[in-house]
This record gives sequence, C-alpha cells and structure tokens, in this order.
Amino acid sequence: MRFSTSWLPEKDRLDIWREEFGHRFVRLDFEPLESSPLHYDTTFLNLGDIIIAKGEISAISCARTKSMLNDGNSDIVLLIQEDEWMYAEQGRHGQSVSVGEGLVRRSDEAGRTLLRPGKFLTLNLPVEKLTDRVADIDRLGMTVIRDGDEALGLLAGYCKAIMALGDGGSASARSVMSKHVLDLASLAIGANRDAWVVAQNRGVRGARRVAAISAIRRNASRPGFRIGELAQELKVSESYLRKLFAEVSQTFSSLLLEARLVMARDKLIDARFDGLQISQIAFESGFGDVSYFNRTFYRRFEMTPSDARKR
Repeated sequence: MRFSTSWLPEKDRLDIWREEFGHRFVRLDFEPLESSPLHYDTTFLNLGDIIIAKGEISAISCARTKSMLNDGNSDIVLLIQEDEWMYAEQGRHGQSVSVGEGLVRRSDEAGRTLLRPGKFLTLNLPVEKLTDRVADIDRLGMTVIRDGDEALGLLAGYCKAIMALGDGGSASARSVMSKHVLDLASLAIGANRDAWVVAQNRGVRGARRVAAISAIRRNASRPGFRIGELAQELKVSESYLRKLFAEVSQTFSSLLLEARLVMARDKLIDARFDGLQISQIAFESGFGDVSYFNRTFYRRFEMTPSDARKR
C-alpha cells in the first residue's frame, strides 16, 4: 500500500494526515516541524505480522502519547533514517541518531522522534516474535544501533530488495521473507545464542543472496562482469557465493544471463527504445554475440526478439 499527502486536498491535508492516517493507521501523533510544505510519501509492505515502510518525508515529529498506549500496540519499531539525523526522546532521556544508524523503540512506551527531511525505512516487529530471539527483551528500551553494524546493513538492503517486488510474492515467499527479517532484526538488536546460530544459517544467507542477485542485475550490462568482481563488491569469497546460489539451484552464470535477457526484453517492449536496433539492445544488455542472444532469448521467452518488439 502507498500513501501520499500529495493526494489529499490542500485545505484538509494536515487534518487528514494527522487524524485518519496518523492516529488510525500507523497509530502515531504526527506534527510538521517546519513551515515548508508538508510532504509524506510512504509505501508499506505487509509480511503478515511484520510491516515494512519506506518513504520520503518533510521535517516531522511522530510520537506515541500516553493516551495512545491503551490501543494494544506493543510492536518493536526499528527506524533507519537514510539521509539526515534524527532525535528521539523517551521520558527524560534523549538520543541523537546519525545517518545509517537505527533507532529501536517500543510502542508500549510513550516517546517522540523528530525527523529531518529525507528518506527513511521503518520496521514494525511483533514483540512476541522477538521474545525468543532477543536477549532480555523485557529490558529493551530506546536503543541506537550504530552505523557499520553488519546485520543492520543487511537488514536495510534486504527490506529494500523485497519491497521492489511490489506485493512480496506468494504467501510462502512472504513467510520466508518474514523469517529472514526477524533473523536480521534480532541480530541487529541483540540476538541470544540460539537465535544467533539460526540467523547466521538462514536470515544472513538469505540477505546476502538477495544482495548478490541485486548486484548482478545492477552490473548485468557490463560485458566482462565476473563472479570475482561480485565477490569483491560484497566482501565475501567466490566459493561462498557459489554455495549461496547452489542452495536455490542457480549459478552465477545463469543469474547473469537471466538478468541480461530480462533487461533486453524490457527494452524491446518499451516504445521509448523503438529507435534502437535489436543488435544494439543486445550489446547494451551485456551480450557480446547477437546470434547467442537470439538463441537464448528464444529459449527463455519462446519468441524471437523481433516478435517481442512487435507485441
């Protein structure tokens, strides 16, 4: 689901944003902090018990007031501000959070977070799902996860990648994603020993595989892209990558070929690229041989590149 204040009538924008969206949906008390135009544009992905939100905002305050605490919401909230710092208050305590760091809050405690304009990523995690994973969760209050934490970086990258799928895929896929997110969030917050072992063999591997596939798609147009460069970019070994791909019955070569074929197909069916010859599209998609491109394209899509363009 996506929500944007730009869709609301200007004269009622603030009231609808605060009352209908803030109080009823995300259960927060919103206030703009600057005189600049209000901007809140966020996409939400529901993985069952977990909700991931990613968006852009103007400067705002979001608070859980004492009057809201009887609504039954006890989620653990993990907020990552990607562009600017933020400041959080809980009781008499305050914390500044820099770019790339994560703020952990409990929804069953009153508090306020002040956000500068920029991009953010938020996870709402059910406390009952974290109880068996996080050490001393009952004592968990407002916590800052510092920049450079590997689990936090993997978690942020994984969430962005699965949100790019749109609806999260099938129910079974969303279930797997939910477990991966919980694994990574537990590591970032402070997993107990048993949860740490499970997360290393499940969530961490899943997140690294997703990061590897995303990097392959990002570099697919480079004709000489090799697995060694991918390993160097992700700071892992080539053998580790091969094992990750083998777990889903894939190889680096098969994933790279698929990324190039999809890139070419998308250009062939896009009217903006009608002026390009098919051979040029093949070369720009990372293929060095047009005959090989034609054969593999037909094998993958059961049509020729010319047929794809006509359709």
